[in-house]
Amino acid sequence: MDSLHATGFYASAGISLAGAVGVALLPRRGLRGAAMAAVGVGLAGVYLSLSAGFVAAVALVCYAGCALLVASPRYRPLEGVVGPLWRQVGAIGAAALLGVLAYSAFRGDFVHASFYGGAFGAANLGRLLFAHNAVSTEAVAVLVLIAFAGATAAWRVRERTR
Repeated sequence: MDSLHATGFYASAGISLAGAVGVALLPRRGLRGAAMAAVGVGLAGVYLSLSAGFVAAVALVCYAGCALLVASPRYRPLEGVVGPLWRQVGAIGAAALLGVLAYSAFRGDFVHASFYGGAFGAANLGRLLFAHNAVSTEAVAVLVLIAFAGATAAWRVRERTR
């Protein structure tokens, strides 16, 4: 990766990280929606720097939809359903997963992988992720699935008690 691509990658990653912090910490829905859109723009930039234009377009559309949902007045957060103990357990689990992923990224040979993608190299990006980071990709997928299942179960329990 040359310096221009590396600069684009790190700038996009910074935009995505700043947007994620904004989604977590900003007080109003409109601001959180704008921060979610910033996360999508940053993620699309990361994919573009990896020559995966189609994946960047899909990520941009998906995050734009999520930003509209978050900014909507009908959006209801699940903070009242999940107790503080479970939030702390989730935070510790996320930190542990981040540590495992960081360890596997630095100990793996991802840096020496070859990428022969063009402007729309989604298939090559998939091969790259699954060839060198299959375990971490699956771990993130399982974590997201568990989070969605837990949120759905908590919402259903809350709706039954009303």
